Amino acid sequence: MIAIGYMFIAFAAAACLVFATKAYLKQPNNILLLILCPTSLLWFDSFVIAMGQFIGEGSLLLIATYIRYSAHWLMLPLLFIAAGLILRGADFKFTSNKYVMGIFYLLAAFFIIEDFRQIFIVDFYPACYGDTLRYVTQVPIGQACTPEMEGVGMRVSPAAAILLTLILLVSGIAIWIKHKWPWLALGCFVMFLAAQPTAIGPILSNAGEPVFTFVVTLAAIKFGNRSQEGGLPNS
Repeated sequence: MIAIGYMFIAFAAAACLVFATKAYLKQPNNILLLILCPTSLLWFDSFVIAMGQFIGEGSLLLIATYIRYSAHWLMLPLLFIAAGLILRGADFKFTSNKYVMGIFYLLAAFFIIEDFRQIFIVDFYPACYGDTLRYVTQVPIGQACTPEMEGVGMRVSPAAAILLTLILLVSGIAIWIKHKWPWLALGCFVMFLAAQPTAIGPILSNAGEPVFTFVVTLAAIKFGNRSQEGGLPNS
């Protein structure tokens, strides 16, 4: 049943990709382009987990794991820049300052470098969650495929994802107050709740990602062209 849940999440993530792509082709803007980067392989993350039990341990599943982790570490931080551009498009004047926008660019660059370097450091270990099989950097308690693997590995900090969610949540609240547009705040709040550890396991975090992606895409559609009118920091 868990594997079926992940497959539904993969379909939802793929729908978000189609939605964002159509929005970009209809009315291109820089925020949508940034969103398309991490969204392009978001579906693949849940799809690999759903299919892991059928693929089995070995090189094929390990290669897929390297792809999904690399995509996450390389492309998720681009949404820091998207967050700054959304605020600019929503007419928050402080983001017109090139040094303020520079902070968003620096955050993106820092986390890309800091997170992606982990791909050359960590090892991956099989974890069994319900009827799913996946590779992880540290086997969570209760998800070991064999008793001796419990807790093995190295935990990689989720600081980028947490900070990004909080920045977009605060931005969403500010936009809600200023523009009476609640969707970014509500979607980020759902993502924040879904990412909390629960007895259900990590599937909730994956389920929150399409919701998060959808509302950020809506914000890009609503405020993206306004942000381009203001220009990028180096223009």
